[in-house]
Amino acid sequence: MDQFHEESVRKEKVGFSNLVYVLAYILMIISGFMALMSLQIVFTGQHLVQSLIETGIFGALTYGLYVLKNNQRIEYDYTFTNGIFDVAKVINNSKRKKLLSVNVKEFEVVAPISDEGFERMLHHKDIDKKYNVFLNKGSRLYYGIFNHEGTKSMIVFEPGEEMIKIFKVFNPRAVKIG
Repeated sequence: MDQFHEESVRKEKVGFSNLVYVLAYILMIISGFMALMSLQIVFTGQHLVQSLIETGIFGALTYGLYVLKNNQRIEYDYTFTNGIFDVAKVINNSKRKKLLSVNVKEFEVVAPISDEGFERMLHHKDIDKKYNVFLNKGSRLYYGIFNHEGTKSMIVFEPGEEMIKIFKVFNPRAVKIG
């Protein structure tokens, strides 16, 4: 029988993020319009250097605001399929980027961040790669230590109770339920 479980993590407090999203969107449109106006002056041949610089500045500002706007709508998807734990980042409900795929049996430890080992592992010199794939701070955060592609790695994430129970079934010695 196949084991499959999927969870999505969203920000719980989105008021400030929504405000930044709207402001960035409005400013993006204004700076994009200014870049187009400067580009139009370039084509007339007047004030060529100044217009090119303004076009570059407003174009870069437009792109930066676009990135800022999209980063206000981030989710993480955790998927468990037959012992494989996958993590993906979803940006603005349109772009999905796979971040990690690891066998649950490779975890040395999975425990709440309130566990005494968390601080020690956070500053451990042998951990080369850290994955912070959570959006809400608090007591629901867990950490895990594992070897991934020959690199000792650490993940801090916010799984639901069901996900932790499934981890416990596949790797009972490594998982501490908090």
